[in-house]
Amino acid sequence: MLRAIIVDDEILVRATLEKMVDWAAEGFQLAGCYANGQAALEAMERCPADLVFTDIKMPVCSGLEFIDGVHALGLAPHIVVLSAFDEFPLVKQAFKKGAADYVLKQEIVPARMLELVREARAALCAGGDALAPAPGAAPLRDTNAILQDVIFHNALPGELPGLEQGYVVACFFLDEIYREMARLGTDVNATLTQPLTKLVMQMPQFRSTDGFYSFDMSRHFLFYSLAQPGRTVEKARTFLAQVQRAWKNYMNISCTVGMAAPHAEPETSFYTVLEQAETNTTLRYVLGPGRIYDESYYPQFDPVTALRQAKSCMPFIRAVMEADFAQVEQYKNELVGYMQDLPLEQGQSLALLYLYNLYYEMGFYDMQVAYKLGLDHRLYQRLRAIETQRDLVIYFTSVLRRIMEYFESNYDQQFPDPVLRAKRFLDDSYMRADLTLGEVAQRSGYNEKYFCTLFKKRFDVSYSDYLTGLRIAAARELLEKTNMRMYEVCDAVGYNSVEHFLRTFKRATGQTPLQYRKENVKKHQ
Repeated sequence: MLRAIIVDDEILVRATLEKMVDWAAEGFQLAGCYANGQAALEAMERCPADLVFTDIKMPVCSGLEFIDGVHALGLAPHIVVLSAFDEFPLVKQAFKKGAADYVLKQEIVPARMLELVREARAALCAGGDALAPAPGAAPLRDTNAILQDVIFHNALPGELPGLEQGYVVACFFLDEIYREMARLGTDVNATLTQPLTKLVMQMPQFRSTDGFYSFDMSRHFLFYSLAQPGRTVEKARTFLAQVQRAWKNYMNISCTVGMAAPHAEPETSFYTVLEQAETNTTLRYVLGPGRIYDESYYPQFDPVTALRQAKSCMPFIRAVMEADFAQVEQYKNELVGYMQDLPLEQGQSLALLYLYNLYYEMGFYDMQVAYKLGLDHRLYQRLRAIETQRDLVIYFTSVLRRIMEYFESNYDQQFPDPVLRAKRFLDDSYMRADLTLGEVAQRSGYNEKYFCTLFKKRFDVSYSDYLTGLRIAAARELLEKTNMRMYEVCDAVGYNSVEHFLRTFKRATGQTPLQYRKENVKKHQ
């Protein structure tokens, strides 16, 4: 049986933790409760413990001194830190010294305590993580850089470590972050992005095979590798919940999380999984913010299917966002007529489909606009509570009116010219290896995601496929007409990795560059 001890100078805390768990039933012997780190160290020297719950601030010997003493004894127990709201700098030091987890004293309830004990037992039985950095080592950031390159199509998903053994992708959407801008100031990278990233990477569950990347102020992506021993999708969900709590407790930042995992072919389905994770965050519009959403919520509302049905909604949505009152009135009258004629439940579903897609498209202009307007973020519950078609129409038109007023006063939409301007810039700059999507999108005046959406709608090809097409066409011409070496061709058409160029060329043409050159030299002889 594994041994556990509790170290805290408050007798009430020790007594509470002792009684919260049926230790024997969970495979532990509670070997002792101690009022300070020195007493616990003396006990550990006589008979080591496998699991330790320790306070940070204690007389005689603090929690940090206790952890140092444990390592000095050559021991490596599973350590859970008990902390208060104002102790985060000390908690970070505890993580660096090898603590495995933390819990706020304000959150100590039986269910949470049981969860911590069971996680500790699983970690102890699994024998730890061979890939984890040693206590005090600098966090490994290589996977972060790879994840960023993969997201921007500058690297292949297969370069992510352990990809074929499974993974979970999560998208964290920061709810109502615009309210925090006065507190955060102008340097959001220093006051928001960097602290959020450090919090994630300093959590003991974050491994060298995981990656984290902040896409923009509102969206942050996590790659959680299942290659580590003992990891499961459910453990990924537990980790995501811990990240949520850490951001809320130490930075007062709330977020909605979308998570997704591949069902098959982990490498080829990566971008589908990435998109699904982000799409799942939009369930905040329908079921409320602050949750962790995955496919288990689809029986209530399936966002993937709703977005596939968006084509029927787009003329109406475009009219709203262009503040075209005449067109909006025409579409609204038609929709209201349908809602009045349909059975109530079908009318509610129709209203939900249109409002969800309208919220979704609005996010391309301003990701926080639905919050700024105070729009309902529990559309499913709100619509299902409506009891008559008349009330349904009143609610739908009131939401529509508020959105129309916003777009009338904030936007003058002229799509084509800015997008075409950005495309011309891309045509002239594709050969630059340092060219970024952000730089191209900036030429259009739109954020990156909305620019990519407009680009696809305007030119019927995705931004990344168009850029690849430009580079491969240029490479073909150089292979046919020059004697340049492969690395020279690679550099000339905008790739900074020969390996990436070779794989991309073969995927696009079915041949390696060398095969292509030999075949075309013969044709021209």
